[in-house]
Amino acid sequence: MKSIDRPYDIDEIAPGRFVVRDTRANTLLKREGDLEGRLFTLRSWRRDGLLARLRERGFRVRTLEDRVRALPPLPPPVPAGVAFWHPLPDNERWSVFDPQRLDWVPAPEERRNGVVGCVVRQGQVIRRRRGRGVPRYALVAAGATLRTINETEALLRGYAQAATPTLAARRDGERLVLPAHPLPPPHRSLIHSLAVDTADNCPVIMPDAWTLAQAIYARLGVRLVLSKSYTNDD
Repeated sequence: MKSIDRPYDIDEIAPGRFVVRDTRANTLLKREGDLEGRLFTLRSWRRDGLLARLRERGFRVRTLEDRVRALPPLPPPVPAGVAFWHPLPDNERWSVFDPQRLDWVPAPEERRNGVVGCVVRQGQVIRRRRGRGVPRYALVAAGATLRTINETEALLRGYAQAATPTLAARRDGERLVLPAHPLPPPHRSLIHSLAVDTADNCPVIMPDAWTLAQAIYARLGVRLVLSKSYTNDD
């Protein structure tokens, strides 16, 4: 029988903040920070040493860096191929992921014999939405067929088609505002765990989370930089 994965004993949920599921670790932890119930906030500079001691004593520890490394990788890029016209179902809107903008854009519509359809290309990923309903995703396969995929695969395939893109964050006082681009759910969830606020639908992080944010975007092949217009020139 396969063993069932048990939760991590100490799990980092935000920079320097952990959920402690095994209270036997409390003796070590309380020397290095604040314990409030099952939440531990690291105050010591000896982070690496603490994590090493916990692991040496057999505790299962997961850090945010571990979660970044576990993010799904990009698939091999598939260039857009032959264009197809596909009839558009009633009340449905289609968007395609634009690897230049790193965003969903409306698929070009074209009427043929009185029927409205969208022009899409083999290898593209599309988002299908009916009204305000939950979107569905598909990959355009050979023969204008649509293969249903989930949001994570759709966005990973979309980012894989981009050519070494760069996105810019901006400063907001001491805080950093990340760009508002769609991210695959695992990456989006991890970014949100770093966020302390939102501004114009953009995640806002503190400087101590910047390196982690860059690493998350790097898993998508994206170079995340600070906008020069918001940085000091000294």
